[in-house]
Formats: sequence, structure tokens, C-alpha cells
Amino acid sequence: MKTQRVNIMNPRVVRCNGFTLLEVIVVLMISGLIAAVLMQGLSLMLESRLRVAGAIDGIDRKGIQTSILTSPLRGVLPDYYDGPDVFSGYQKQMRGLTLSPLQGTSGAPTGFGMNLDYDSLKNTTTITYYERGYDPLELAQWLGNFGEFSYRGRNGDWEESWPPRRDDAKQAPRTIRVLTGLQDTAYVIRIMAPHDRVGRVQDGPFGDVQ
Repeated sequence: MKTQRVNIMNPRVVRCNGFTLLEVIVVLMISGLIAAVLMQGLSLMLESRLRVAGAIDGIDRKGIQTSILTSPLRGVLPDYYDGPDVFSGYQKQMRGLTLSPLQGTSGAPTGFGMNLDYDSLKNTTTITYYERGYDPLELAQWLGNFGEFSYRGRNGDWEESWPPRRDDAKQAPRTIRVLTGLQDTAYVIRIMAPHDRVGRVQDGPFGDVQ
């Protein structure tokens, strides 16, 4: 807002006070610099937020995938030796009994299996989960013919198949290792249940006695 001052000594002289063009340019330049700094800071903040959110999302996905792959193996339970789900394991497949099924009731002994299937046409390996009474599930897939199961017992050696040809071998191993092509990840799962099934009365020497 402009103001006018009248010179008392000479009433005809009127002086006007306001912003000069140079002052306006300086103010605009300073405002532009402040706006540029604020916009740059906002851009960096948004970029950091998106990067952190992406990392958290990746961690969540990896955690869920790890849980899905390892849960049935942690719950491996030996079956009776005349049962349908006696544990057997090889490099590309395994079968057994689990207390942690992915689709059935948790805590209920359930027959399950896992296969590593290679498709030469697509050059992909798929880990497929089987559970009695349900359709198969594809848990993960990666490029190349890579991946295997291995098993370790009380002696600490990794075996390509289970049970190994030893008289002291239990039905289920102590540890199962799954090598995958998911960022070259290896899952090592400790079996929490007993490694052999407790015998029944009918399995003893007097089981047939009525």
C-alpha cells in the first residue's frame, strides 16, 4: 500500500513510499529458493518413505514364504511302521506325517509330501506341497534346475536320503535342509517331535495274546 507525504515547506512536492522493482525481484528470488529447498526436502522424504515401505513389504513376504515352507517340516511326526505315512525322504521329494498341515487342522496328524519338480521347457523348478484330502499347492518357483532336500541324524552327517542304511537310524531325522533358488536360500528346519514312534502294545511280543 502506497502512502503519500506532503512536504510542509513546499506543499506542491509529493513523496511516494513503496517497493522498488529491485526489492520485489530480491523477495521473489528468496521465495523461490525457499520453495525449491522445501520441495527437494519433501521429495527426499517421500522417496525414503517408499523405499522403507518396499523393504518392509519384502521382509513381510519373505517371512510369510519362510513360514509356509518350514511349518509342515517342523511338525514332522513319525508314523507307526505299518501306517501309511512312514517318513521317507530323497533329494527331490519327501513324504511323512505332520502336526502342522497347511490346509488341514493344526495339531491333527496329517499325511503330507513335498516335491521339487523341474520343467525343462520353462527352465523352472517348482516346490509343490501335497496334503491328504486337499489339492496340491505350488509354494514357490524359481529359474533353473536347482534345489534339493537333505537330512541329518544324530551323527551330524547330511544324508541324501532318509532313513539311511544304518541299524540305529530313527524313522524321522533330527534336521531337514531345503536348498532353493529363492535368492539361493537354504532353510534348515529342526524337527521338534520325537524321531521315532512309541511302540504300541500290539507291536510287542504279546500283542497277539487275547
